[in-house]
Amino acid sequence: MIPVHPSLQEEIQALFDCQDENQNRLELTRSFQGMILRQEVKPVAIDHGRAVFLAVDPCTCGGLEGCVHLHSTCLSKPVRARVKDLSPRSGMFSLTDFSYVEGGWHERLYERVQTKQPTYVTLRYKQDYFRASLLDLSLNGMGLLVGISGDPEINFQKNCSVCMDFETISGFKWEKLGGAIHYQQKSSRLIVRLGIRLYPKLEQARQLEKYINIRQAEIKNELAEASFSARISTGIEYQYF
Repeated sequence: MIPVHPSLQEEIQALFDCQDENQNRLELTRSFQGMILRQEVKPVAIDHGRAVFLAVDPCTCGGLEGCVHLHSTCLSKPVRARVKDLSPRSGMFSLTDFSYVEGGWHERLYERVQTKQPTYVTLRYKQDYFRASLLDLSLNGMGLLVGISGDPEINFQKNCSVCMDFETISGFKWEKLGGAIHYQQKSSRLIVRLGIRLYPKLEQARQLEKYINIRQAEIKNELAEASFSARISTGIEYQYF
């Protein structure tokens, strides 16, 4: 459905009414394997309660699915929406379920990546050790899912120092990687999500940078291969009008 909030509905409609392409430059962003993907899009039409857009580069639109963010100088705030009916061949898709991003959009200081295979981390907090799953990794931070079955009432204190040991499947290894807790969020009674600020030593930072560069290239290749496979696959194209 097109948004019911009047001011948001008017702003979305204005994207289609504006004829100045330079003024009405639209960009979609979405997290894919930890990275932020960016895709320039053009408004096509609003028809039968859907807003239809065209990806400028259909060859890289394979990652456009689920929740995305729409950015434009014509919008008073970034807008969150959901992708539906993506046609990888034509680059055509529709957006629904619009809502404002109330907190605004904050560009990341460093790009994040997710590891190719599940990676487990030994987290030392005070005098205790916890087994955690690595969610994502950047030069200055990491996300963890921590099992707390041994102490369900534990409270990870913000800014408290921690250190981590882990190894990726590609052979990169970190021991006693230092950091501090940035936030904690209960995912369930026995699982906590932690955001960790990293304070790596020089050689650790070099290893992080090297690994992240390699992983970024892998993710881009994975996206290109997925987009190519989707475009050459047989099947009936989605009909929009």
